[in-house]
Amino acid sequence: MFVAALDLGTTGCRTYIFDLVGTIIASDYQEWQSFYPSPSFVEQDANVWWDSLKKTIEGAIKKSGIDKTDIVSLSVTNQRETIVPVDKEGNPLHNALVWQDRRTIDQVNYIEKQVGTDTVYNTTGLTIDPYFSATKILWFKDKKPEIYQKTHKFLLVADFIIHKLTGKFCTDFSNASRTMLFDIINMKYSENIASELEIDLDKMPETLKSGLDIGEIVTDETLFDKKTLVVTGAGDQQSAALGVGVVRPGEIKCTTGTGSFILAFLTKPNFDPQKRVLCSCHAVPNTWVQEASIFTSGATLRWLRDQIGLAESEIAEEKGQNPYDVMIAQAAESPIGANGLILIPHLVGAGAPHWNPHARGVLFGLALGHQRKDLYRAVLEGVGFELRKNIEVFKELGIEPKELKLTGGGSRSDLWNQIYSDILGITCVRNIIEEATSLGAAILAASGAGIFPDISKAAENLCKTDKKWNPNGDRQQSYEELYRYSCELYTILENNSLYKKLNDISTKLEIK
Repeated sequence: MFVAALDLGTTGCRTYIFDLVGTIIASDYQEWQSFYPSPSFVEQDANVWWDSLKKTIEGAIKKSGIDKTDIVSLSVTNQRETIVPVDKEGNPLHNALVWQDRRTIDQVNYIEKQVGTDTVYNTTGLTIDPYFSATKILWFKDKKPEIYQKTHKFLLVADFIIHKLTGKFCTDFSNASRTMLFDIINMKYSENIASELEIDLDKMPETLKSGLDIGEIVTDETLFDKKTLVVTGAGDQQSAALGVGVVRPGEIKCTTGTGSFILAFLTKPNFDPQKRVLCSCHAVPNTWVQEASIFTSGATLRWLRDQIGLAESEIAEEKGQNPYDVMIAQAAESPIGANGLILIPHLVGAGAPHWNPHARGVLFGLALGHQRKDLYRAVLEGVGFELRKNIEVFKELGIEPKELKLTGGGSRSDLWNQIYSDILGITCVRNIIEEATSLGAAILAASGAGIFPDISKAAENLCKTDKKWNPNGDRQQSYEELYRYSCELYTILENNSLYKKLNDISTKLEIK
């Protein structure tokens, strides 16, 4: 028997086929594009999600060499918060607004006045930010009322795929808890918040726990056997936490991909009085996670690759390597502190712990003597500093990590993992199975089919450590001063409203 995990990320999708001991039998990948109608607007075509996924399903099944009838179940994991309006047949009525999209600042201001940050945070565990789905739904209501009226359901990425597979409109608690419309204590949509915003909850999909059998496949468009069970999955970060074994108190992980996401296990909701970090539902039923989000970590490195990394890309192509490997090898040649460069990686605004939609990326200290290797290292260190800010908040809230479990594409870099360890002053570990998000989805798929009766025990049995990085005392001391300086630099910019002033000037120029 085998299970499949459908992983729809920000930049593309993958289909994995796992056996029941967590070994990847086959996988296939398709990349897709985002569209940028304005520099801070980010959209995707939901039909491309489906078309790309169908190709990866076919590719993975054919590569596996197994009989497709031996795949007993599948589960979907996804980029969260991204929302697409659909009609009764599930057809998109507009491009999806991606989680990175920052067009909804006016809606954020309205929600703050109409509902209030305390009510939103204490109900949903989320701060009011363009990041979350409710602001995007409200944008449709305000700016595209004709689309809002025609919308049958507002769907997250996994919800859209589940409807394509089963014909049903449903989501899971972990994804619903990222909409800013979900009461994470009572485990249902908040009628109070929806009423204040005049958002029709009938336009939202049904909510279910993760790991629940939804039904068989009804479409003929995929290569799956139609008797394959479709099981509720989880948001990518909760799924990744499950896939590295964050199933007990004190366990914490950081996934670095497009962004970096830090999650710690909770047995009950835990709210930060200062609202710096969030609380959401976990993939493990009846548990929660403390969460912090850094929006552009790997995305910052990708931006550098695309804009100034032509030489590294050419070298990589000649040698048959990944361009990121070449970039990080160069970063290793730059000393601690990147020869005096500090990078603040807020390229689409600041997530936790600042929640500042006006923030932008800052490269400070640039001189004629700097080289690309210094820029690349500054990214690795800058992300590490943002990670530490959030770990320190977690500690204030009673979470004391003994080690940090690393996942995502960024965890492939031994250098980046060591930088994290040195900046944080704690041991960082990487599991044997790197694809933690998909492994988490596979565990849920197997659970929904009755193969794994205990989701947490299954995760513990399947998660094995590959490598550890311990902090170096001398490097840790050097990073201490750099970290404090980075914090001071951000504070000066924010306290003097320099981010907002730049945003106001840019807006005026756009209008002209």
